[in-house]
Parts: sequence; C-alpha cells; structure tokens
Amino acid sequence: MPEQGQDAIPPKAIGAEEELFSARLRPHRSLSRRGRHRVLAVLALLQGVAAISFSRFGAWPVAIFLAVTWLGLVRAFVRNARDALAYEDIALSPLELHYARVSPAGRRRDWRFNPMWVRLAVERHPEFGVERLDFCAREKRVEVGAFLGRGEKTRLAADLDAALTQARRGPRFS
Repeated sequence: MPEQGQDAIPPKAIGAEEELFSARLRPHRSLSRRGRHRVLAVLALLQGVAAISFSRFGAWPVAIFLAVTWLGLVRAFVRNARDALAYEDIALSPLELHYARVSPAGRRRDWRFNPMWVRLAVERHPEFGVERLDFCAREKRVEVGAFLGRGEKTRLAADLDAALTQARRGPRFS
C-alpha cells in the first residue's frame, strides 16, 4: 500500500521486454576453409599440367594466362570467404523492432522501428516465391536478408509476419 504523497506503481507489463522473434541471418557458404583449399589445389594442379604442356610446344604465354587466371580464382575465393562474415540481427518485442546489419569489415548499422507502424513489404514472383523483403515505416525502407535464397526469404517473411501480428497486439498486463 503506498503512503500518502507517493504515486502508486503502475501494473508491470508482462512480456513488454520479452522477445517475440529473434534471428541472426548469415549468408550461406557451401565450402569450408579446408574445401576451398582443396578446390584451389586441384585447380592449380590441373592448370599447372596444362601450362607445362603448352610451354613444351612453345606457347609459353598460355602458362602466364593460366597463372593469372588461378590468381583471380584465389582472389574470388578469399573475397567470398570474407563476405561470409557479414550478418544481420533481427529482434522484435512488443515495443520495438530492432534490425542491425553488420558488414564483413565489422561496420554496424542499426534501425529501430515501432512494431505498430512498421510494415513488411514482400515482393513475390508467382513462380519462384519471395524475391525481396523490406521493413517500411514512414520514409524508411530497409531491405532484409538480401543474401538469402528465395525459400529462406519465404520462411522469414512468414515468421516475421506472424511475429509482427503478435507484437501489434501489444504487451500483456497483469
């Protein structure tokens, strides 16, 4: 019982800070580090054999082009592995939708939305499914999971739509 002059404590919100949806989205990479090394070693062996055989017939510039091609493949594999370090975090509570995008270099960009006003914009292709997924609120439009496949985007859109519907009902009070 509060004493005179003190305000009564409002009822505590149950679930106001509770996360209704939480996800970390990462780009899919099919090869592990060991797999990448093996693929590059096999390609180096095959291109080395081809370079030696061409050099024996006097076409030595082909060996140089094969070496440059292999170095380009190494660069592409390294960049692909570096891009796999990027991720996106989504956290939804009845009071806030927090979306964060972290680049491969570690730069973080955050967006915060009110779940009552945010809209999930979904671009669907009739044959292939979800092609683009955006959070829209007022003037903001932020693409979510651009690196995901269409099937993953379809599942994410369904899960986010259900969670946003639940969040719009608001927190429960005791």
